Amino acid sequence: MQSKYFKRVAFIADQMTSFGGADREMFSMLKLFPNADIFTVAFDKGKYPNLKNRVYTSFVQRIPKPKSFYRHLKVLTPFAYESFDLRKYDLVISISAGPARGVITGIYQPHIAMVMTPPRSLWDNELNVRGSRFKRLYKPISVFLNTYMRIWDLSISKRVDYWTANSKYIAKKIKKRYGVDATVIYPGISKESFENISEERKREVRQKYGIEGDFVLVVSRLYDYKRVDWAIRSCIHSGKQLVIIGEGPDMRYLKMVANGNALVKFLGFVNDDSDVRVFYNMADVLLFCGVEDFGLVPVEAMAQGTPVFAYEQGGVLETVKRGVCGEFFKNEKELVKLLKKFSNRGYNPREISKRAMEFTEEKFLDNLEEYIKKVYDTERYK
Repeated sequence: MQSKYFKRVAFIADQMTSFGGADREMFSMLKLFPNADIFTVAFDKGKYPNLKNRVYTSFVQRIPKPKSFYRHLKVLTPFAYESFDLRKYDLVISISAGPARGVITGIYQPHIAMVMTPPRSLWDNELNVRGSRFKRLYKPISVFLNTYMRIWDLSISKRVDYWTANSKYIAKKIKKRYGVDATVIYPGISKESFENISEERKREVRQKYGIEGDFVLVVSRLYDYKRVDWAIRSCIHSGKQLVIIGEGPDMRYLKMVANGNALVKFLGFVNDDSDVRVFYNMADVLLFCGVEDFGLVPVEAMAQGTPVFAYEQGGVLETVKRGVCGEFFKNEKELVKLLKKFSNRGYNPREISKRAMEFTEEKFLDNLEEYIKKVYDTERYK
């Protein structure tokens, strides 16, 4: 369903070195704008094997450091994003939980900011460095650096013409931080998320990854704020097998928390979405311990009829219905209690999947196209 509005479009993304929710949203949007070019501070092509669009990177890409080091170069991001030349585009869309909306556009170039969240490291005191070898150096520096970056983040809000948020929760954050109103456009999951999983396919996946018996599931990038350590400790205390799909800078720390316990299995990054869907289907329950802007992962699990236990804050409150699709907890102690008394007989998989149908990619693209048309009409009659 290619968009009829704006022919030359640029997407601006945060660093693309680890596939996540913002990337899924961008991949959906590429169905509206299949010829869009992508600009990002740094790009790891191996994490995006199916991406065919042209990707432009900043000078940060050429710094001879490991990919995991890029996130420590925050001080360079203003220079990186302001260096992009976007003059040939009719429309600029930043898809960002960070500084990507800092690009400079012309007076006749509308800039739509699709905000995943105002930067957590600046506004929510989330450093995400506990698993880093540089943490002792980074923490004191961040006190001064974040003050500078907050000033820049506020200043670049003036460069945005149109604001969207992926949940009411994030719309409130945008209003609080930047004093502007944002249109809520919920992201959506693909139709493949609802596929029927055969018993044979389940056996194949169990054998492929060495999984036996019942298990609880976490699908997440491994950062501090995701609180995967809560899931690990809670599963160990409740005697539940935990399967963790994902990678990130917190991996080493989380393995220390698990301390070799046989109940906890780290599978790392699984690049086959079909395999991940099978895990959603087989899991007793999905654990979602972080505070997220929207949270595509819980909706993907719900599409397979799997209940969700989620931390009681953030966008997940707008998708998961208590008692129908899962439960909420406020701390580890409450999560342990939920796991100990868990019985999937209390949930109807069809009702859970029905709720997920309210957040489909098709609905997202319809709503986005309607919004793009309003922007197009507004710009045309200026």
